[in-house]
Amino acid sequence: MRMKHLFFLLCLVSLTMHAQRDFIEIDTLSWAIKNLDVTTFRNGDEIRNAKTREEWIECLTSGIPAYCDYRNDTTLGRIYGHMYNWFAIADPRGLAPKGARVANNGDWSSLYIRTNEGVVNWASMGLVGQRLRSTEGWKNAGPGENYFEFNLLPGGYRNENGEFAGLGTETALWVRDTMSYGLVSQGNALTSPFALIHGSKQDVIFTNDGKKSGCFVRLVIGIEYGLSSTLPKRTDEEFINGFDSDAVEEVESEIPSPPKKRRRKQ
Repeated sequence: MRMKHLFFLLCLVSLTMHAQRDFIEIDTLSWAIKNLDVTTFRNGDEIRNAKTREEWIECLTSGIPAYCDYRNDTTLGRIYGHMYNWFAIADPRGLAPKGARVANNGDWSSLYIRTNEGVVNWASMGLVGQRLRSTEGWKNAGPGENYFEFNLLPGGYRNENGEFAGLGTETALWVRDTMSYGLVSQGNALTSPFALIHGSKQDVIFTNDGKKSGCFVRLVIGIEYGLSSTLPKRTDEEFINGFDSDAVEEVESEIPSPPKKRRRKQ
């Protein structure tokens, strides 16, 4: 019994240290300081690694969750994280590890307002892109300010044709649409928003392309909605064709201890 209790305490300490190291507190939210790089869903199912253009297009047209590294270079994947298609971030098996969620539109809205603090007319001339960019690595761009130690790197993106673009000059991150929680069919959610940050632009651009891009993911500590704990493991094809939206439920998960608050750079 004592050994079991000790093991539990060690796991708890490890989880707390991990949260403090990999997340930063921005107002009421705790954001990851690097892009996600998981290759399995929360239940352990593997996510397909779509390397070729043909594989990427197949996953988009068939609604199959997929990830990749820029130009399939694992070295770049370790630097920038993995890119995921929309079906991966919307899958009810949960892309985010237990205790976290893919940052949604409400999370991004809060971050946008907080980062523009002190900016006159920020609604039309914001500085979020400039302030969140890392101080190094951006080509043909003014230096980023790395507010909150957000460390936003220019990892590029992948387009609907399976082509890679933007390395060193821009990056794209998914903005989880809360209106499509619990839905994975190709017909749901007419838009799939993402945040586009370019090195030559001061602000972030929120846009969409109908679930066609491959973007990076930032996590926020908290509950991920629209998950199902009752779905059995199955292949991607079986999952997409056999999904029952009535089986979706809100799954509350254990939330790691909050990280230490870091002060914004002046």
